[in-house]
Amino acid sequence: MKGKFVNSLIVIIPLANIFLGGWSVDAILSWFGKDIPFYADAIIGLFVAEFSFPIAIIGTILKAFGIF
Repeated sequence: MKGKFVNSLIVIIPLANIFLGGWSVDAILSWFGKDIPFYADAIIGLFVAEFSFPIAIIGTILKAFGIF
C-alpha cells in the first residue's frame, strides 16, 4: 500500500507543478497584457512555480476586490 501511495505522488506532484505553475505564469503575464501558449506557460512554471503561484494568488485576490 505504501508503494502505491509514493508512486502516485511521483506522478501527482509534477503534474500539479505543471498546471498550477502554468496557470500562475499565465495570470501574471495577463496583468501585463501578454499572452503565450499554455505549453510555454507550463514550461516556465516548472522553474518558477514556487514564486509565481503565491504572487498569482495574491494578485487574483487583489484583483477580485478591485485593488489591483
